[in-house]
Amino acid sequence: MDDGKIIVLLSERDERAVIEIQHKYREYCLFIARNILENEEDAKECLNETLLGIWNSVPPNKPKDLRSYIGAVCRRTALKQIEKRMAEKRGGGRGEVALEELEDVLKCDTNSIDEIALRDMLQRFLRSLSKKSRIVFIQKYWYFQTIEEIAKDLGMSTDSVKSSLYRSREKLRKFLCKEGFEI
Repeated sequence: MDDGKIIVLLSERDERAVIEIQHKYREYCLFIARNILENEEDAKECLNETLLGIWNSVPPNKPKDLRSYIGAVCRRTALKQIEKRMAEKRGGGRGEVALEELEDVLKCDTNSIDEIALRDMLQRFLRSLSKKSRIVFIQKYWYFQTIEEIAKDLGMSTDSVKSSLYRSREKLRKFLCKEGFEI
């Protein structure tokens, strides 16, 4: 079933939409959740919470790109699970480590930034990177893949991946300063 029909089913509150989403996007969600949570049981729980989150948010939301919307809901759900783990002192997994790497760059008060403005700013930043650097950056900080996984996927050495990530973080720092954020 195509995504437009799934969105219509969601809008009509037809439970078949959830079945179709699970059929079509289960592995995609589990990929995201596993990379962030590093635990199969937690990843499956995240999938279920993602499905519920989509059910509860469409409508009123009507995503233009269902795959991206589902990925964002799944990622947000997994990051909330990490926050819960950290509060319980169980450890946060890869997501916590990757976010710590960006912590120095993002020391500004991101709570005061409009979410749409932040999204637009990050999109402009990502467009300023070369295609390969952009892919490395997204694999690390969106999908939370390890350096080794990224290197294998892209046919790079681990040192090249590390260098690319370092250069991209530095470019992000400069970009944020240029945009008026105090770092």
